[in-house]
Amino acid sequence: MKQNKKMSFFFLFFFFTTSCEDLFTRFKYETYECDKNPVKLKKIFIKNYEIGDIVEVEFENAGYELKILENNDSFMNLRRFDPKIEIKINKESSLINVNIKNHISNFECSNYVFKM
Repeated sequence: MKQNKKMSFFFLFFFFTTSCEDLFTRFKYETYECDKNPVKLKKIFIKNYEIGDIVEVEFENAGYELKILENNDSFMNLRRFDPKIEIKINKESSLINVNIKNHISNFECSNYVFKM
């Protein structure tokens, strides 16, 4: 009986730790760095991932803060109203869709993740 309890505890502990990707992560920063592109987007810096949190976006000549509207395992949707900027990030392919004042561009960026 005591052996079964130990095995059950070990199994549950193992399942719990392997099912939670960020269980022991204190913080996580994610950066998308973009090469030459039509809208001159240089970098997207994400340090918070909840809906309503702010993401820093850097263009060649200006920096903006965009709000997270949607976020799941596949994509993230960011928006700002003045000036009107909407960015959709495909997390699986690192494909970025940028809509600035109804000018739409699609391009790929490099994704870097720092966890501690």
